Amino acid sequence: MLLVKLINHGGGEKHSLSKALLKSFSLATVFTTTLVLSSVSSAEAFTTFTNRTAWQAAVDAIAGSVTTTDTFSNNIASAKTITLDSGIVSANSFPPAAVNFGDNGVSGGLFRNTTDGGAVFSSETITWTFPSPVFAFGADFKGTAADRLNLTGNFDGTGNQTLLVNNSIGGADGFLGIIGNANFSSIVFGNNTTNADSFEIAIASFASVASVPVAVPEPGMITGLVFLGSGLVVRRLAKRR
Repeated sequence: MLLVKLINHGGGEKHSLSKALLKSFSLATVFTTTLVLSSVSSAEAFTTFTNRTAWQAAVDAIAGSVTTTDTFSNNIASAKTITLDSGIVSANSFPPAAVNFGDNGVSGGLFRNTTDGGAVFSSETITWTFPSPVFAFGADFKGTAADRLNLTGNFDGTGNQTLLVNNSIGGADGFLGIIGNANFSSIVFGNNTTNADSFEIAIASFASVASVPVAVPEPGMITGLVFLGSGLVVRRLAKRR
């Protein structure tokens, strides 16, 4: 926006353009480039949602996306590793060797599990591996505790990012959705403390597509476009002197 405004103002003085104005324009262009690059470096690598409708609308807006939803309508006995109806493989970490409290199972229309940061009574983490790479995940959580249950995934292809579920949704129950900038194959539920923390999921959804559009342009591309545009404008203004 700053670059556009500068060009429009310069057009009004096209018959009396001075070297000082050209110099000012060049400095302003560099400043504009700095602002753009700063916004890219500080931009989020993925987008989070706390409203399922908004998340689904954003997913559907991506051409070729296919959403799979698991309502946990069929009971699945608890075990270290189970396969959900949607094809997600849910695996509890080791130790402990035994599965306690009916963890990692489906009953009453809910997926139930517990994370234990100390890995004493329950598994420290639960890994969900999707049937194929996905670019989006969302779930309706129940019974989460503040500062405990966390969700980790490589949502932009650069490394793992972690969210606290309760803190993100603003309470024990609610929806948390993610749309990544790259495909990811799995997510991990963990615990931010050494205490045991039970939680449930009422509905889980994920979306896949052949290729994920890049939401944030590469900094180098922005630099080239800004300076290319500024060079053309300066040349055109100089010819009008």
